[in-house]
Amino acid sequence: MQAEQLHQQNKPKYARYMGLASGIVSGILLVAIAYIWYVNYITPSHLYPGEIRVTTGSDAKAVLDRYAAPTADGSQPIYIPTGIFIESVEFKGPYTIAASGYIWQHYADTLPQGLTHGVVLPEAESSTFTKVYETHQGSETLVGWAFKATLRQELDYGDYPLDRQQLWLQMWHPDFEKDVYLLPDIPAYPEIEPTALPGIDDDFVIENWQVEQSFFSYRLNTYNANFGLQGWDPNQVTPELYFNLSIKRGLFSPLISRMVVPLVILLQLFVIVLVIGTDTKRLEQFGVRPGAVIFTCAAFFFAVLVAQNSLRDEVKSHGMVYLESVHILTYFVILGVAVNSVLLVAKPDLALFRDNDNMWVEVMYWPLILFVFFMITLLVFVLGAGAA
Repeated sequence: MQAEQLHQQNKPKYARYMGLASGIVSGILLVAIAYIWYVNYITPSHLYPGEIRVTTGSDAKAVLDRYAAPTADGSQPIYIPTGIFIESVEFKGPYTIAASGYIWQHYADTLPQGLTHGVVLPEAESSTFTKVYETHQGSETLVGWAFKATLRQELDYGDYPLDRQQLWLQMWHPDFEKDVYLLPDIPAYPEIEPTALPGIDDDFVIENWQVEQSFFSYRLNTYNANFGLQGWDPNQVTPELYFNLSIKRGLFSPLISRMVVPLVILLQLFVIVLVIGTDTKRLEQFGVRPGAVIFTCAAFFFAVLVAQNSLRDEVKSHGMVYLESVHILTYFVILGVAVNSVLLVAKPDLALFRDNDNMWVEVMYWPLILFVFFMITLLVFVLGAGAA
């Protein structure tokens, strides 16, 4: 009896210590999550597998000299210096991109007669080219086109809203059957370092995205068809020119629009956890009944479901995205609060409630939620990135 009285006297002090420990653990987990977010957000994008970035003319020529297929008559392949300037890029859908700008090429006077002037964008759903200038300078002809293209690209939104994307324009010469290859016109750009954004308009804007880098690269592609060309080996590795934009998503808009609903519901659930308990006087003061919590949780469930569906309608990812883990976690918290409410009514004499009312649930609420979210974050951005 005396021990019980002593326990009741020390209970407020005990509760304060537990609350302090809960706050410290929650703070540490929040800082850890924020640190992982920060590191992921400032880390540059990875190159496409097998991609070769080129920043000098000699680097580009070395790639072509190594991988360009030898001609049938033993002559040297033809290299056409090609430049590009992007004025606008717009997302028309999660996997549809509209781009516009200018492309130009240099044709030396010594090249074979009858060589077609122009560029093909093989991955474009539709494209239009309008010649805007053609002039002879020195010992070559310079031709420039304005272009508009709609591109379909498979983008990975799994890390949303911390995702990065690499957009690209793949370029062929129309006479690729004549062993013609495109060479980036490096001298046309005053600054060719990727972070200087060569080939990008100074007023270039992609809504809710930030451009990190732009650069030329080669990808060593093979095809499972010979396009009807006799003597053309589809298994032959072909170095193809790409112009790339590395972009990362702005965080403010998706966090405000997609995190508010689950975060507000988690806060409201925490208030419910603080209020409900075995103290009937407190329940009467707040007008809360444990049984009514079940109906409140059902309403919260549908609110989170609507928010998640809205997120999926926007992203249209094939699988789950990172931010959806918050919604999934909220579903389990809603279920847990409902079960807690039922147990308080059905089993008020459980040791969990008898000695400390509902304190353990209150103390463990945020640390448990943040720990699970931390483990998900670790899995996606640290372990997942290492595996990739």
